[in-house]
Amino acid sequence: MRFLLRTIGIAFFALCATTQTAKAEPTCLDCMYDKAYSAAKVYGNKPSRGVILHLHDCGGLHSDKGWQREWVDYFTVSGFLVIAIDSFADVRPPPVACPGTPWNYARNLIYTLRTRQAQHAVTMIRKKYSGRTVFVWGHGEGGVTAQTMTAKLDGVISTGTPCPDEWLEGNSETPIIIIQGTDDEYLSEAKNNPLYGSLDDRCKMLMNQPNWEWLTVKGMGHAAELWREDVRARVAKFLAIPIK
Repeated sequence: MRFLLRTIGIAFFALCATTQTAKAEPTCLDCMYDKAYSAAKVYGNKPSRGVILHLHDCGGLHSDKGWQREWVDYFTVSGFLVIAIDSFADVRPPPVACPGTPWNYARNLIYTLRTRQAQHAVTMIRKKYSGRTVFVWGHGEGGVTAQTMTAKLDGVISTGTPCPDEWLEGNSETPIIIIQGTDDEYLSEAKNNPLYGSLDDRCKMLMNQPNWEWLTVKGMGHAAELWREDVRARVAKFLAIPIK
């Protein structure tokens, strides 16, 4: 049913888009999605341990700054090649394609575009680095995108997102870890949802596969700081990185 509703919503947008002028912004159904990979930043040398595809949040690519650079440095020192694609290199669909369109439909357009960008990146990575393990690390909007991917992956790390209530459909074979902070302002809606009671209760109810796991960090905000021992330990375990 969710898939049907999502399909109907996207089809509705496509229909609306045909009524716009020729100068209208494209929807994710007809815009390009390959420039994100071409504009990617690459960190590290040889992927001795594998490749990590990074999907940034809705604010853009910040892999050179702050806590996210700490993750990149940790991965590269550990033997991974990190490829951080830039979603904004492609023209993203406008927030609302038609006046009065519900926000959820616009959100689905963005995630459809981002999923296509990420799937294309995985295809290109598989071609160039054949035989290497491929993981995806997404944050915020990128974290949700990582959860929607159906490409064969060795694992998904999603930060700055709650345990999803719909996005994991079809990904039962993919190892997934969700890392969330109790003080993340962007998770307030998920945290206060009366259906679950708390972020942990939500995960207990929805993360129902043996290879799906989560870490809820007390006092952590939207930034998944790697200096926190519990965060670093769980990431190391998930990626089989020896703890020094």
